[in-house]
Amino acid sequence: MAYIPKNRIQSNLYTAGGEYYIPGSNPDYVGYYYKLYTGKVYTGKTPSDKPNLVLLPIELYNLPEENNIRRVEIVNNYENLIYSELKEPNTSISVYPPQLEFPQPTKDNYKLGEFQRFFCKKRNEFSYLEISKDSYDKLVQQDPTIYFLNWEPFSIPWTLTGERKKVYIINRNIVLLTEKNKKFYGFGNYLQKEYLKYYKS
Repeated sequence: MAYIPKNRIQSNLYTAGGEYYIPGSNPDYVGYYYKLYTGKVYTGKTPSDKPNLVLLPIELYNLPEENNIRRVEIVNNYENLIYSELKEPNTSISVYPPQLEFPQPTKDNYKLGEFQRFFCKKRNEFSYLEISKDSYDKLVQQDPTIYFLNWEPFSIPWTLTGERKKVYIINRNIVLLTEKNKKFYGFGNYLQKEYLKYYKS
């Protein structure tokens, strides 16, 4: 999050419940939060008290789900009112889980010799999903239109060209390091140990 002057933040606020909820999570948040001058609310005493998750007013929480997609009605917030007084009084946001997507390296990627692959791991499970750059960015930014609380995003560089044996070893080592450093056990099995995937000589 970009630097915000202290005089534009209401910090060390606390709710005992019944005020806010975290999109894609428990409908009743209890704990510290802070509020920006824009009207946006985040978890934590201050921006430096991580994680800073988006909080929405509890009255906007909508329990019914359709096809695993939760519908929540969001009234115009402070920013919306500033930018447009002519908008409808509320809009609908659909919250989706991340979707499996297979990347396709471009000609420029092959010229460079590598590209970035994007994944997410289900929290508290060794379950993985390859996703698009767009979904990855939404998870990193904690976009309220995606179930970001349930998934941890990560990415790895993937070598595409070079000596076949070396490419295999490089990609294998990247996967093994990811498993070791992040404790993402079984990630290599998820990739079916296809360390030459997308390879071109």
